[in-house]
Amino acid sequence: MNHYHELKTVSLDASDQIARPEQLDEYSLDTSAMEVVTDFQKVQPLMMELDVTLDEARHMMRKVHVRSVLVIDANESFRGLLTVADLDAQLALSIATTTGVQRNDITIKEMMTPRDALRAVPLAEIQRARIGDLVRTLEHEGTPHVLVIDTINHQLCGVISASDIARRLKVPVDILKRAASFREVVAALFAGRNT
Repeated sequence: MNHYHELKTVSLDASDQIARPEQLDEYSLDTSAMEVVTDFQKVQPLMMELDVTLDEARHMMRKVHVRSVLVIDANESFRGLLTVADLDAQLALSIATTTGVQRNDITIKEMMTPRDALRAVPLAEIQRARIGDLVRTLEHEGTPHVLVIDTINHQLCGVISASDIARRLKVPVDILKRAASFREVVAALFAGRNT
């Protein structure tokens, strides 16, 4: 710490105003899709290992304000995707009941969407697409998150999130998640009973 120095501070003047960009970016369904992709070359994605508990995952995701994480194994190989929706208490309780495991002992491995069940959009497609195309893709896939893959280098290079799109467009983007397994169908039925 010896090579750092304290910066000079000043008092705020009564005439000091908040700086604003000269031109605010307005987003629409016709805006380039690249504007809403979380690019892993620019933003390090949050990654968690398979044995992280649900409570630990929820805490970490809240702490860094993310709605999805990449799940990796001990060798840092990609194994799946975990979203905030996957942390649903009802689904966790269903898994605990079915497997006989304590709810606190359930790991993200049991809750994530495994790699083989995930879909990705090629980066080349995204580069030619508009935000409206992304919304249509998310609706068709029945998921609020879709990965982006660089098919030339065989690398996951980003993620598209309905919540990021909604934030940019300043309108709700509600994607109804499709049940991909019998367990998810049962969880959806029990969730519907409680409403």
